[in-house]
Amino acid sequence: METEQYLCDLTKQMFYRYLIEPTEENYSKIVSSWAEPFSLIGTGKHEIYGCAETAIQNMAENQREATSIRFEILDEWYEARMIRADIGIVFGGVWVREKAAHPDDALVEMDTRFSIVYEREASGEWKMVHIHHSMPYFDQGAGEYYPKELSAKVKEALELVAVFKKKSEMDLMTGVLNHASFQRMVEKMLAEREALYLYIIDLDDFKSVNDTYGHGTGDTLLKFMADILRKHFPDHAVIGRLGGDEFAVCQNDCGGRAETEARLTRMYEDYRAGARAILKGRIYGYSVGAAEKVRTDTTYRQLYEQADAALYAAKKQGKNQFYFLPRTDGAVRSSAAEGRNL
Repeated sequence: METEQYLCDLTKQMFYRYLIEPTEENYSKIVSSWAEPFSLIGTGKHEIYGCAETAIQNMAENQREATSIRFEILDEWYEARMIRADIGIVFGGVWVREKAAHPDDALVEMDTRFSIVYEREASGEWKMVHIHHSMPYFDQGAGEYYPKELSAKVKEALELVAVFKKKSEMDLMTGVLNHASFQRMVEKMLAEREALYLYIIDLDDFKSVNDTYGHGTGDTLLKFMADILRKHFPDHAVIGRLGGDEFAVCQNDCGGRAETEARLTRMYEDYRAGARAILKGRIYGYSVGAAEKVRTDTTYRQLYEQADAALYAAKKQGKNQFYFLPRTDGAVRSSAAEGRNL
């Protein structure tokens, strides 16, 4: 396990140098970690390199383009397997978002999957001999190896601009809004609506799901959670993925507390049935924190912090909970939590 962890750490360091600090010095360090022969397969059709020399030329071009772009890492995971004592493979995923230079900027998000083959040289130093990375599409259905829906959309030339604009606002893993787009939509609703309700949904013990069943199963559970939210909330509700295993929903009319609790109960029953099938009988639940806008000058940050405080209260009380912290005076009152088991 010590060698596996070391290779994971090397990989994490490489992505940090490439995405977070793309300096000339870090560029040189990445290149020096490649062996010869070396190969690289990227996400672009042209990104297939059979030797270190051509891959280095590509890296140099990427570095020039990256001088004006900075990313932040939203989520990452790494796993290692030893093929032989001197050969190991690290695979995983890195989810990043471009840092905004202006509040209204359209932000780029990338959810990259990768595999890297390492070989230990006679000196004892580990070198990369092969890198392969790609980005999944939510258009690609379960069990489908070719994203037919995306292909059909591309052929509809008149709708192409609208399609790409929509995709830039979405989380590519689940098909709901990404965090930045969700915030923009909620801020618009805050300006237009007198009453709003915000829910934050967090999958309980999600790390245990990944550790026990693997990240592929974890991804399936995230997609299922997004499907559940779309099914149980009305079309006018705004649904987003805030990051990792955390989702959020905003709607302007929930029908009152009783109807809200009834909806969440039905939703949880559907989730349990599907999660039981995905996790082969084992069930990990989720917790919900809810907040209500009752002031005309309520900001997104205030409403979010209120719902987040409710979520924290739900987690603290043993998870599988729904908590509602009503805002009456502009302050978060965690001691006034109203909660119930799901």
